[in-house]
Amino acid sequence: MKVRALLVSIVLPATMWLAGCGHYVCGATFGNSTCASGSNNSGGGLSGSAYVYFMNDRAGQMAALAVNLNNSQTFAPIANWVPPPSLCSNLACVDGGLVIVNKAYVYMPYGDGNVYAYGINATTAALTVLPNVNLNLPQFVASPIAADPAGKYVFVGDASGIYVMSVGSTGTLTVTNNGLPFAATGSQPTYLTTDALGKYLYLTDGTNIASFSYSSSTGALTSVGTIAAQQVLMFTSEPSGKYLLGVAQANGAGGTALDNNVYVFPIGSTGALAAPTAVSTPQTPSFISVSPNVVSGSEFVYTFNQDDSSTGTTSLEPILGFSFDPSTGTLSAPTTSTFLSSIGKFDQSGNFLISPGQSATAHAAGVLALEVTNTGALENNLPTTGATSLSFAVTDEP
Repeated sequence: MKVRALLVSIVLPATMWLAGCGHYVCGATFGNSTCASGSNNSGGGLSGSAYVYFMNDRAGQMAALAVNLNNSQTFAPIANWVPPPSLCSNLACVDGGLVIVNKAYVYMPYGDGNVYAYGINATTAALTVLPNVNLNLPQFVASPIAADPAGKYVFVGDASGIYVMSVGSTGTLTVTNNGLPFAATGSQPTYLTTDALGKYLYLTDGTNIASFSYSSSTGALTSVGTIAAQQVLMFTSEPSGKYLLGVAQANGAGGTALDNNVYVFPIGSTGALAAPTAVSTPQTPSFISVSPNVVSGSEFVYTFNQDDSSTGTTSLEPILGFSFDPSTGTLSAPTTSTFLSSIGKFDQSGNFLISPGQSATAHAAGVLALEVTNTGALENNLPTTGATSLSFAVTDEP
């Protein structure tokens, strides 16, 4: 899945691609944090591993980082990791985001018309090339992708509709519906997501949000309604499956108005969305992530913020943290962190929030592996890497 074109185009310089840094930074949102190398939420050292896969469209190449690979208690590029063969690297080749399925496969739509597939080696994080699927996706456009939480289907959208692909036992994709897309809004979508329970698929094109139910046995889509999008260009589900949370990504570029709201959409019994509640925040959200964990009935929500309203300036803003109550659909007052970033994504365990960005004490730090405490506090007790792209996916060790 992809952030809007403005953010997708911001790929940090190739000369800094995954260069090492090695400093430590720390901070917090909801509670107190510590800053001790190699500690986790409980202070007892990291457990488990997480892999992060990036796509650099300018280079046509992927790269990888790992948290605690082989119990290393660190966050770093993977030694001796060999990237899969390079793809085209001209301006026509824009990826639509990366998704992980079953902690075992990576899928990515690309501007050469194909959806690329890779298998993940559980021990080394190496990627094995699987057969790609040619959907004749458009050039110069990021065709967004989403995955069924149960790992059975992958969805890719373009102006012709939504392609549904079943995931085989070895990770191979097969296009359903006789190879044809299911009808959607008729406009190029900016984002796709499913609900957390794996019943519904949602598409936004910046004007409308289209809602679909999908069959668990065939993946077939059935339209269940369309509503005005409130200019929402990106959204995500939350663990209860009752709501979508979205942001407009209206960051003032080109003199456009800022939109500092988080939009909370209730999901009805058929999967159709109700009109959202707009929750004003002190920053300008570019991306929103929700922890997969629920703590005492609440969920942790983070917005990643950027104000581009000053001419010629791209200004990252602090990450904001919220508690979300799925029984009422309400967000708490936000708490401001010391980390600045426009995007961040969780691993499946919810222990790590991976975010290209910086902190108040380490400007242009690169990629941060933020640890999430049981109070929602964000800590960075791990060394950061150098700069990389904004198109990436995170998975726990298979």
